[in-house]
Amino acid sequence: MPTENYGVWKAKPVRFTYETDAQGHVSAHLSLIFTTTDNPEGDGRAAINIKSGDTSDSRLVFWLAKDFENFQNERLRELRPGFHLLEGTKEQAPNGLALDYIRDNVFHRESGQLLPHDVPGPDNDILDDLIPVLDSAIDNDCVIYIYGSYFSRGKTIHNIHMNQGNPRKWKSDNGIYQDGGILVDFGDHWKGVFIGFASQAVHTDVEGHPTPSRGYLTWNELLNPEIPGEQRKKRDVHDRTVTISQAMIHHGPDPTATPDMVTLTNRADAPVILNGWSVRNHKGDCEYLPDGAVLRRKRRQSFQLHHCALFDEGGTITLLNEQGLKVDGVRYTAAQTSPGHIVSF
Repeated sequence: MPTENYGVWKAKPVRFTYETDAQGHVSAHLSLIFTTTDNPEGDGRAAINIKSGDTSDSRLVFWLAKDFENFQNERLRELRPGFHLLEGTKEQAPNGLALDYIRDNVFHRESGQLLPHDVPGPDNDILDDLIPVLDSAIDNDCVIYIYGSYFSRGKTIHNIHMNQGNPRKWKSDNGIYQDGGILVDFGDHWKGVFIGFASQAVHTDVEGHPTPSRGYLTWNELLNPEIPGEQRKKRDVHDRTVTISQAMIHHGPDPTATPDMVTLTNRADAPVILNGWSVRNHKGDCEYLPDGAVLRRKRRQSFQLHHCALFDEGGTITLLNEQGLKVDGVRYTAAQTSPGHIVSF
C-alpha cells in the first residue's frame, strides 16, 4: 500500500542533531526540530534519513536545487503553518501540491550525488551537503516545507525521501505523488533538498513500482562512474539523447492563436524514430508526436501541440517514449512565459 498520512508541513526550523557513523546505526537519521503554531504539544521533529537501511548499499542519492523555480511556490506560501494532508485528495493528482520526483521534473536526474553517511574528510558525505543548507535556513529564519508522512500523534514527520521505485521488502511503500523532500523559502529564492536511495529505480510505473519489473535501472547504475556506460545504456531510456530544449507558450484562450510548440534536440550521432512518443503537461494532457516523425542526428525539430496546452501560469513538460517512460522533463514558471518569448531549457 502507498505511504500513509502523506502531506507537507509548513514550519520554521530551530535546531538539529544527527547520528554519526561511530554510533553504528543501521539506518541513521538527522533530527530536525521545527516550530509551528498548530502544535500545542510543542516543537515537532523531522526524521531525515542520512543512511539507507539496505545493507547491500547504504548510500543515499542527494539532489540540491540551489535556485528552485517551482510554479507552485506561491500556493505553498498561502498555506497556514502546520501539517497539510495531501494523501487521497485532489492535491495528490497532477497540478496538486504533492511531490513526485519523476513526474514533476523537480531536478535533472544526472545532478544527483551518490553519498555515504559519514566518512572522514570534507565534502564527501551526505552530512557535508545537508548540514550547510539547514544551518542557512535556521540562520535566515526561513520558512520550510517538509514533505513526508506524520506519525507519533502528529508530532513527527518521516519518509522525507523518494517513496517509489523501492525493491524487495520496501516495495509495499511504493506510490506516485507521495515523495518526500524539503523546500526552503529564503524570500528572494528557494532551495530544494531531495533524497533517494541508491537501490531505488530511476523509472516507475503508474503504481510507483520499478519498471521494467526485471532489469530496471537503479540510481547507483545511473550515477556511479565506475559502472560501464554500455551496461547503463542497456537499461536506460535512450540514455537521454533526446531532450526538450525550447518551448513556445502562448497566453490566453484565443482559438485563433498559433498552437503551443515544443522543440526537441537529438544529441546522438544517429537518428531517433519518434513513433509512439508523446508530450505531457502538468495537468496530464497528452499529445502524440506525428507518426513517422524522425529526429535526425545532432538536429533539433519543433512540434505543435494541439491537444496539450502549455499554461502561462507555469507548469511542466514531459517527453515520453513509446513505452510511456520518461525520456526528459522540464519545468517553467509564469515569469518565463512573457508573450512571444521562447523559453529555453
